[in-house]
Amino acid sequence: MFVKNRMTRKIITVSPEVSLYEVLKILEDHNFDGIPVVDGGKVVGVVDEKTIMREFCACCAQQNQEAGIDIDMPIPFASTKVTIEPDKRRIAHFLHRRTVSELLHPNQEVVVINADEPIEQASYTMFRHEVDLLPVVDDDNQLVGILTKGDVLRVFDEILGYGPKGGDRVMFAVPDVLGRLADVTNLMQKNGIKIETVVFSQSRFASTNLLILKVEKGKGPEAEQILERNGFKIL
Repeated sequence: MFVKNRMTRKIITVSPEVSLYEVLKILEDHNFDGIPVVDGGKVVGVVDEKTIMREFCACCAQQNQEAGIDIDMPIPFASTKVTIEPDKRRIAHFLHRRTVSELLHPNQEVVVINADEPIEQASYTMFRHEVDLLPVVDDDNQLVGILTKGDVLRVFDEILGYGPKGGDRVMFAVPDVLGRLADVTNLMQKNGIKIETVVFSQSRFASTNLLILKVEKGKGPEAEQILERNGFKIL
């Protein structure tokens, strides 16, 4: 499965000149994780609530330091996200006067993903760079979509076999030798048990892997008994 199969193609972007107020309004109105920033047709960054929050806190800290005071300031988000009445004038000044360009750093790497990359590469990229959203680009580095952490989680949910159809989960240890997966599938076939999904997971021991089967609903206990009789350790 590739990024282009799961990305959102209808996207909203902002330019570096847009105010943080406009960005925050888009995030709140559409419940977005973030918005790609585009300048001259190229992706130059991503802006999200977390970035705006950090910038606001830094701004308040600097102002307080210059004024010789130490005041805890609230965060400029929807009323459901704060528990105290905000200093509205200070927040409004920050949001309306600051632009997206002030959050972008010239030397900062812009993390993107190509539409033809496999979905697991997107997952790794998100994990490595600690981001919740990836702008998706084509071979000409043009923005063609976005991929969120939720999109990736839905894919792995399908791979692991969870969902409305259900099914029984069977996890067991498998020696790291050639042909053991074939042995397992043959055992299930001989006993008329349908395998819906198969997932390998590395264990802490180099000589052993973990195998997670999702079999048809109600067949889990029978599958475990068959595997145990044939030398597999159920976990």
